[in-house]
Amino acid sequence: MDEITISVKELYEIAKQMLDDKMDWVTVSILDADGTGENALPPSLSFEAFTDDAPYEGIVYDDIDAASP
Repeated sequence: MDEITISVKELYEIAKQMLDDKMDWVTVSILDADGTGENALPPSLSFEAFTDDAPYEGIVYDDIDAASP
């Protein structure tokens, strides 16, 4: 999967939280859908943020699930 559509509001909320936590960098990963049927997980974005002072001590933030516009 090369792209994903997500809610701007959810993206803003995660970015705001990272800024409030004084993060300097973030690694964003696209997670493919997992499973089938009612228990399937949708594709999503995951976030792990870092500070310049502790570049190897990442903080994992909530994932954002793909949206259906």
